[in-house]
Amino acid sequence: MSRYRNADASPFEDDYRGFEIRDDETARGPLILALAIGVLLVFGAVVWNTYRQGVRSTGAGIPSVLAEAQPYKRVPEVRGGLEVRDTEKRFYDQMDASERAPEVAGEGDIDDSAVLQGGPPIELRPGMDDSSVEGDDPENGMPNAVADQVRELADLSRPETRTTIDVASTSPVQLPKSLPAPPKRDPLPAFAFNSDGDYLVQVAAFRTQDAAETAWKKASAAHPDLYRGAGKRIQRADLGAKGVFYRLRIGAFLEKSEASAFCDALKATGDNCIVVSG
Repeated sequence: MSRYRNADASPFEDDYRGFEIRDDETARGPLILALAIGVLLVFGAVVWNTYRQGVRSTGAGIPSVLAEAQPYKRVPEVRGGLEVRDTEKRFYDQMDASERAPEVAGEGDIDDSAVLQGGPPIELRPGMDDSSVEGDDPENGMPNAVADQVRELADLSRPETRTTIDVASTSPVQLPKSLPAPPKRDPLPAFAFNSDGDYLVQVAAFRTQDAAETAWKKASAAHPDLYRGAGKRIQRADLGAKGVFYRLRIGAFLEKSEASAFCDALKATGDNCIVVSG
């Protein structure tokens, strides 16, 4: 049987009929608002502190140090310590940019012991020699013999005596003639030609022997440096139906590489050639 139909269970529904949950939600509103305001205040304080750290101060609070009335350091009356020698040298004046008055040597600074002591003046004029007696000359304190010699040397009125020195006559020296110029040597060939070699360089083939001779003379005259020391060989070749040819060959060379080098030099001048044996 349901409790709503039972008379004993009816007071439960009557007592709690007016209960609403909205009363609890209304009480939380101020608390949430207070928490939100607190969070905003904390966030604002954090932002403010961060902003202040990046802003340069105006400098109003810079500390200042005032100098004391009494000197901080003074030169002691008794210096003490290690004594350094030769500090009065002018060399140090240039190092510390100090100036010093120039020292002027006085007349009293000269040591009399270092000065030569001279005697009385000596009469050197001619005709003033009155003392011919042996002894000391009262005028200069020198012996008479020495005084006479001094006067003779200083007497300018006497004729000068010249000493004649015989000098042996010298005949002019025959200078050697210039040495004859050494004979001119023929320049060495540029390539190692050897008549006993097996390799030749064929330049061209002609129909007649005279044409081959003419080609040889023309080539050797046009390039004397290349053909210096080279040998000429004209070989007759009968080719049957083609006819008879005269081959102009240059050589000879012991090595094929030497013949190839000569052929390359000819090709550099615009000529044609081939390396052959025999």
